[in-house]
Amino acid sequence: MGNSKTFLEQAIQEKNIRKIRNAIGSYIMADPLDRNGEIANAVRKVEAAGINIWQEHDGRDFEYDCTKWDKEYFTLLQSQLTLNFSKKRFEHMLEVGRKVYEAEQTIRSSDSFTLKVKPTQSLKGKQDPLGKFLTAGTVVIAAAAAVLYYLIKK
Repeated sequence: MGNSKTFLEQAIQEKNIRKIRNAIGSYIMADPLDRNGEIANAVRKVEAAGINIWQEHDGRDFEYDCTKWDKEYFTLLQSQLTLNFSKKRFEHMLEVGRKVYEAEQTIRSSDSFTLKVKPTQSLKGKQDPLGKFLTAGTVVIAAAAAVLYYLIKK
């Protein structure tokens, strides 16, 4: 590989807060449990570089009843983080992610198994609600990035 620097390292070198936040957001999407410590390590690298990525919390309330936490709420927090990158929201989102995705903690990447699925019903004509949700989340993130880019350019 020609360029061994990661996106995060390059963003830190450039002191580009928008790129740093995007990189950390990517780590969160890839591993909400932070199994390998990449999220915590990324924040440490940014702080060690003396870069403040945090915004003042915008005052939106959180759901503190963990029985109401689900993947939909976690995704809502992710999209809110793109608009208001507050440490309070970030830490709450990590807590929610650990709870919501805790069942996945038991599956290790070294485990190998074969899963055989026999379709019981045709999916033709049906739409996957998770697919719609992920698409909507992607659109929200893209729109937020566009708005931030526009505001930064002004």
